[in-house]
Amino acid sequence: MPRANPPSPRVKRPRTPSAAAPLLPLGALAAGFGLALLPMAGSVHAQIAAPVPGATTTEATLPAVKVQASAETTGKEAYQAVTTTVGKGVQALRDIPQSVTVITEKLIDDKNLDTLKAALHSVPGIAFEAGEGGAIGDLVRLRGFSTRGDIYLDGLRDIAQYNRDTFNQDRVEVLRGSASMLYGRGSTGGIINQVSKQPLLINQSEVAFTAGTDRYYRLTGDFNMVTGENAALRVNLMKTEADSFRNGPSTDRRGIAPTFQWGIGTRDEFSVGAYHLEYDDVPDFGFRWLNGGPVNAAVNRWFGAKSDYQDDSATQFFFTHLHRFDGGGQLKTTLRDGRYKRDLWATTAGFAAIPPASSGMATACSYPTGTVTTPIASVSDNSLVCRGNQTRAAKDHHRFVQTDYSGRVEWLGLKHQLLAGAEYANEQTTTYSYTGTPAKSPITWADAGGSAALADTRVRARNTKFESDTLGLYAQDTVSLTDRWKLIAGLRYDRFSGDYERVAGPLSRTDRVWSHRVGVLYQPSEIVTWYASYGTSFNASGDLYQFDPTSANTAPEKSRNIEVGAKWDLAEGNLSLRTAIFRTQKYNERNTDIDQASNAFLLSGKRHTDGIEFEAVGQITPALEVFGGIAWMKGRIDAAGSSPASQASVGRTPGLTPKITANIWATYRVSPGWRIGVGADGMSSRKPALAETGLNRAPGYAKVDALVEYLSGPYTVRLNLKNLFDRVYADGLYRGFTVPGETRAAQLTVSATF
Repeated sequence: MPRANPPSPRVKRPRTPSAAAPLLPLGALAAGFGLALLPMAGSVHAQIAAPVPGATTTEATLPAVKVQASAETTGKEAYQAVTTTVGKGVQALRDIPQSVTVITEKLIDDKNLDTLKAALHSVPGIAFEAGEGGAIGDLVRLRGFSTRGDIYLDGLRDIAQYNRDTFNQDRVEVLRGSASMLYGRGSTGGIINQVSKQPLLINQSEVAFTAGTDRYYRLTGDFNMVTGENAALRVNLMKTEADSFRNGPSTDRRGIAPTFQWGIGTRDEFSVGAYHLEYDDVPDFGFRWLNGGPVNAAVNRWFGAKSDYQDDSATQFFFTHLHRFDGGGQLKTTLRDGRYKRDLWATTAGFAAIPPASSGMATACSYPTGTVTTPIASVSDNSLVCRGNQTRAAKDHHRFVQTDYSGRVEWLGLKHQLLAGAEYANEQTTTYSYTGTPAKSPITWADAGGSAALADTRVRARNTKFESDTLGLYAQDTVSLTDRWKLIAGLRYDRFSGDYERVAGPLSRTDRVWSHRVGVLYQPSEIVTWYASYGTSFNASGDLYQFDPTSANTAPEKSRNIEVGAKWDLAEGNLSLRTAIFRTQKYNERNTDIDQASNAFLLSGKRHTDGIEFEAVGQITPALEVFGGIAWMKGRIDAAGSSPASQASVGRTPGLTPKITANIWATYRVSPGWRIGVGADGMSSRKPALAETGLNRAPGYAKVDALVEYLSGPYTVRLNLKNLFDRVYADGLYRGFTVPGETRAAQLTVSATF
């Protein structure tokens, strides 16, 4: 929905000294977290002169009041963002001493990026895993490190495994490098924060319908209604149905996200709402590797069964209170309760291997133990495709209470920008396993399109349960030493305690960890910022909801990020450029060696990623707008376990750390009614994670997208052409298989604003 111009400011009657003091129903929770000192400026009361008896009444002329504010450049109007909440509170991007990419709603709409994964293709330094190893949902690698536990929603952890949709996202913020000082456990390569759409004080709505190839249909509604002087309701709806270019997988998604907010712009602002997403999909587990590479011929072939399914849902309820102090400080407290469900039955597929001729065995999908086989040399309609099952289920219940303070004060003649906060989280995950899963018989290459449904003879049983409690406290100060120099220092304490129930017996562990962050900013003008920063992060043994007898005795892994960079705001602030040189290093990594004295994994593993990034976002001219970036990364495994397999990986590039990742997108307004756009994204070759010594490697690729848009009054017609030259490429990688990226597609969107 287009962002409306802010309403004209209203002159409010000054609060008198007898007025009731502001209530802090949620902010008072901060006291329980140890935030005893919050700077508050005293209340300012206007002095109103009473008329003097007998005096001549004259018309008074009030002095002019000059109001200055920064132009709003996020949301629907621009690709460029100048502020972010990824650093807690609302901060200027130029004041964050780390690399940040913000994907605004305009870019999401212009490229029709309907999932979080699709949006992240526009972020350099990112590669994608495929769903196996017990994981499903959005599986992202940032700077070569997993972000399975580092996806957030409105600053609160969103760790559940599901495929996220963008129908309720105002923007996506990607902060690179260690960020445990702000967010707690995880964040070796960085964090991904989704920002939800919020109510506005204007009656305006938008409905959009998209139809495309592969029977793609998507209907979204964004309805914003003013319900009072400072209250509004915003409801976002979504329904998406689509088949796959692979001739079998499909998606059927539904979502609703209502948010009611009152006290908008006043001293105390409240927000209550919900979010629900569910989907009934036929999942796609791609095709196995062959002779060291993906099978490109399998891009439009699927070998699953009609009974395959992926039924997932995410349901969240939240309540937020924002209190604004005199002097500009604010305290925001959020309570969120989320329940998540996932249930999967999928097919894995790949060619049968060939046993030696001397064995007398024909090509088959299983052989006696010890049989030596080789991959097939060529593909024909009679080539045998072996099929396996992936089946699992889980339920999650996550509860969070988080409070954050941000404000400015002057101490000892210096200006300070303070951040402080606390969080409590209770996270519960129960996993289920299936027995009695029917085997899927082999089929031939000519049978692409899957097979008939199998009778579901599976029996479901509870497998494990993990429950953790997290308490985190942090504080950060940005000190303006001079008009040009700023110094940043932050510290955080986390207590993470987990209990793991399993058939073989319970396990538990508690970790207490300190994280810190320091940085320096040099801002010689409003145009340029130079910065350097150092931050740490940690990964607890149970941060992904599981233990084994050895990891339950193992201390957290530790990482650090060193970064030097620059940010420029050019073209009168309409164009932002940034660059950074970085080293992201995990220097205490768990490996296969065990300390026999304590039955714990040794933390002697090391790996790092060095790199340099460039990014440009904004308007080069009033008609030409760009969004693009490139990252060069050089990853290396520096130390590993003592086993021959582990030692063979030392000196190699970690999986899913491509040397080059890049994207560019540009639009040009030809006339008031017409706009065109073109862009490309891609990456160089890479291996799957944890398979650095293997031969399998996905080649590099670049794909091109295009846009034609016509605008007439409240109506917009947009044609998106995706993968214009029909490039075949591997998008998601796992050690056992690859999942191909989308082939050429066309999508036509008609939207109306009213």
